[in-house]
Amino acid sequence: MQYASISRELLRGENILHLFDNGEAYLDKPPLIFWITSLFFEIIGVSDFIYRLPSLIFSLFSIYFTFQFSLLYYSKNTAMMAALILASCEAFFIMNADVRTDIYMIAPMMAGVWYLSAYFKYNHLSDLIMGAISVSFAMMGKGPIGLVIPITVIGVDLLLKKNIHLILDRRLILGLAVILFFLLPMSYGLFTQFGIYGLEFFYWTQSFGRITGESNWSNETGIFYLLGVFLYAFLPWTLLFLWAFIERTRNIFNANGFHNWSETISYFGFIVPLIILSLSNYKLPHYIYCVVPFASILTAAKIEQWNKKYKIIFNIQIGVSIFMLTIVYGIAIYAFPLGINFFIIPIVLIIGFIGVYLNYSKEILTRLFILTTTVTILFNYGLNMGILKPILNYQAPSQAAQYILDQKLIFDNIYLFNENEKSKSRSFNYYLNMNTKYIDSEYFSNHRKPKSMLIYTGEKGYEELLKLNESVNILKIFSHTRVSKISMKFLNPGTRSKTLKKKYLLECT
Repeated sequence: MQYASISRELLRGENILHLFDNGEAYLDKPPLIFWITSLFFEIIGVSDFIYRLPSLIFSLFSIYFTFQFSLLYYSKNTAMMAALILASCEAFFIMNADVRTDIYMIAPMMAGVWYLSAYFKYNHLSDLIMGAISVSFAMMGKGPIGLVIPITVIGVDLLLKKNIHLILDRRLILGLAVILFFLLPMSYGLFTQFGIYGLEFFYWTQSFGRITGESNWSNETGIFYLLGVFLYAFLPWTLLFLWAFIERTRNIFNANGFHNWSETISYFGFIVPLIILSLSNYKLPHYIYCVVPFASILTAAKIEQWNKKYKIIFNIQIGVSIFMLTIVYGIAIYAFPLGINFFIIPIVLIIGFIGVYLNYSKEILTRLFILTTTVTILFNYGLNMGILKPILNYQAPSQAAQYILDQKLIFDNIYLFNENEKSKSRSFNYYLNMNTKYIDSEYFSNHRKPKSMLIYTGEKGYEELLKLNESVNILKIFSHTRVSKISMKFLNPGTRSKTLKKKYLLECT
């Protein structure tokens, strides 16, 4: 909930161009997600749903722009198929469940690819301007990668098709000027808050510095890490994509080059970002989401060509569907006690699927999408309601904040104690709707202690307070685990307790 906390803090600030995280200047992410989220908070109100609503809207726009780009080169049927594949793949659901800056880049990035491709195809100045505006918003969403992807994939396409003269079009200078103009507010905010370092960090270190080694960020992920993530993120279409990608690659080279193909942008749109991002010293799973629209187009284009292979495609999807549902519902039933109410929605969905399926029994392609969409919904329902929701009971920061609110605990000051808890302040602060202060052992020797203190800390922090001879009263102990590090030991009810950490809500007098 870090982004939600920063967005709420932005509402309390005096300058919308300056970002703060629990009172500290924040530079790590571009501002678009915070500007839009805070705007929604201001207009509609603060809630978890409103926090996720802009992400959903941007996701829908990404589907629309993927559809429009596909129409430049393919039939309406293929374009619609690409949109449906994107909307039904696992990445789409993940992006809306776990809000990231990536979706704030993907939608304008695809708009940029669409408009700029249309400009090079039809030479309409309005397309160039709209493409430049879109790219600037993609950069405000995720950083320079929002420029690199559209420019690189279209540039490589033009180069290999021997249309290099189009890259030298003088009017492109106007497009660059438009991009710079729309980036001025963000750049001004970075400069006035952080000086030259802010501009350098945003435009170079945070992105290219991870490849050159200038950035200290590194998590020792392998070069094939993001490819592995993609294979999961593109479910249930992964096998069909691999089939399509291999065939497209073979056909391109059999045709003696790329210039004989009307559309290779989606091909490069998958390969080029994957290579660039895989070279980074620091990689996270959501980085790969930017290639998903291009993968959807590649898959849709090949499905359209496989008009005599629909039964094979359908059987592949049935196999993938059975595998996905067996895994997720097997884990949910094994790991957590699920009441009868949990199974009502899956039963209703399955009955609805059977009814719709029988009505379209002669249309194999329609049946394919009915099956895939139903399975994707069932999978994500099982994942979110059967696994992730029970795991939320082991998220101590939010549980502690909710306990304070429910019990209506009133204290002069609420603190986070111990360095390990500093990073947990975001969700704690968000649910409390306030900024809490971080303190360490030196606080008690250098400051006059308030009459009533509420302290949130971990096991080490609690032990440290006892060593300081502080009078503490345990109000509540919470069990905690990290969502990003769920193990089989945690999922096993018999060994779960051994994986949990204790978090304390303390009254210090």
